[in-house]
Amino acid sequence: MKQILVEYNRDKSAAEQLGEIREEFCSGEYKSLLIHIFSGITDESLLTGIAKEIEGFCQTGLVVGTISAGEIKDGWVMSKGILVSAMLFRETEIQIHSFEAVLGREAEVGTKIRELLDSISDLKAAELFMPGTEMDTKEMFERISRCRKGIAIFGGYPGGTSLNSPEHFIFSSEGALYDALKVVTYAGKNLYVSTEKSIGWRALGLPFKVTKGYGKDLEEINDRPAAEVYEKFLRIDRKQHNNAEEAFEFPLLTRLNGDDMLRSVVHIREDGSLRLHGFVTEGMDVFLSYGDPSRIVETVNKRLEELCEFRPEVILLYSCIVRKTFWEDFVDMEMEPFARICSTSGFHTWGEILRDAETGVLSENNITLLSIGMREGEPKDTDVKSVRVDDTVLQGQASLLKRLTRLVYITMEELQKARQQLAFMAERDALTGLFNRGKIEQLINERLDMHDCVTSLVMVDLDFFKRINDTYGHDIGDTALTNVSDILADSVKALEGACAGRWGGEEFLILLPDVDEEAAMLYAEELRKKVEGHCFPMPEGLTISQGVVTVRECHDRKHVYKMVDDALYKSKINGRNRVTKAEWS
Repeated sequence: MKQILVEYNRDKSAAEQLGEIREEFCSGEYKSLLIHIFSGITDESLLTGIAKEIEGFCQTGLVVGTISAGEIKDGWVMSKGILVSAMLFRETEIQIHSFEAVLGREAEVGTKIRELLDSISDLKAAELFMPGTEMDTKEMFERISRCRKGIAIFGGYPGGTSLNSPEHFIFSSEGALYDALKVVTYAGKNLYVSTEKSIGWRALGLPFKVTKGYGKDLEEINDRPAAEVYEKFLRIDRKQHNNAEEAFEFPLLTRLNGDDMLRSVVHIREDGSLRLHGFVTEGMDVFLSYGDPSRIVETVNKRLEELCEFRPEVILLYSCIVRKTFWEDFVDMEMEPFARICSTSGFHTWGEILRDAETGVLSENNITLLSIGMREGEPKDTDVKSVRVDDTVLQGQASLLKRLTRLVYITMEELQKARQQLAFMAERDALTGLFNRGKIEQLINERLDMHDCVTSLVMVDLDFFKRINDTYGHDIGDTALTNVSDILADSVKALEGACAGRWGGEEFLILLPDVDEEAAMLYAEELRKKVEGHCFPMPEGLTISQGVVTVRECHDRKHVYKMVDDALYKSKINGRNRVTKAEWS
């Protein structure tokens, strides 16, 4: 397998520029030739003509073209040029499939693509090119994801060099395509493909809940117009021209199938809704996020290590235009190291497409650096030097940005820890660590409100606790309370959904979901024995009295609480250190 890259000059003929490609392909050593054209020039007639000329000269109809926000030649970004990437395969079968009139038929087209992929034997990879900013990719990708496991799927969306570019199309010798997609299939027993994405954006602040929205339209967050998130935290005016460009570098971050996903803003509308790259669904948690240079470099370096071990013969890079905008003058820094492994080409996209190798789910990504390594046959037995991003070039303002993002990250981490601690304290009893009365009552009430289920409650009271405080002091009394609490906490661990809380003073209440009356009485008796046999810091030890109630359908919560309290009272008046079952009245 081999890749030949040519920076195409439109003032010269194909014969003058592509002679090496034709000569190599005609040598008889290769089975297939695939040509990608990545163009920063958006002249439709010019690109159609170039595609036709290349097809004719190279004696192949396997040409796929896309406009680009930046052409990547051996890890370096060209400036509004035309990059021709010729991939030559010794054994792999390459085919290009076209699907037209996709808008409004996304689900149907997704099913057809899935059927196509499953029909090709020894298929190892599929590459998608589509002007997908307006397409319902959620419906389409859900169906494509159902193809057999083991097929790597990747690709990108085209777009111009400006963040507000209205141009999004792919092309071939037949013309420009705005409502169509191309699928390139790679089939061969000895073809090996490695795909991965690198992100490096971090969550900023607390999560927000999507309360209204579907597909790529996000209307409300936390029951408020979605645009208010950007207005409040970033002071981006929804009425301002080019407002989306200001929001691009602070995308929304969510997690899907255990994977980080970014959703950048295409447009902030005056009604407060957002048009996104990528879908959202109601109930989804989203964060504002920011690019952390150190984290970005870390994720790219991890991928470089993987590719060095994989030893590809060709690398494709599909990198989001937002990453290009984020890095500005340092945009080549994260891509150039890939070319030190092998020949590297690609383009800056308006969205990246990747199938998760583990789950098989195909997703639309934003602000990622998508890297695809390919080789035919086993890896060559040669020494591969370690390749890493050289971020020492980040000086001045870029260096300051690294320190500031580090400060933000550490601050957010500390705030998150403090928030978790406050949340813990808000629902826990300070002395015993068990749930406090408010929390245990909330959990019990939620359970009692459920239908067609059995629930048991156990109320526990320490016998003669006032005498312990009066005789030995409150420190010993507190120790006795914590000892009993530890026993209670340990006793509920083996029961799914069970929990214990301090009801007040020396009283505790235990929730036992799906535990019937007989089992609840046995549980309480075992608990009584454990407390009675425990070594307390008082020579006379300590015992507990308990009341048990079992509920199958609750019509009056207060009555349930009264019944378990009455059962406990009977244990106390009948001699203590015993368990009493509530009698329904």
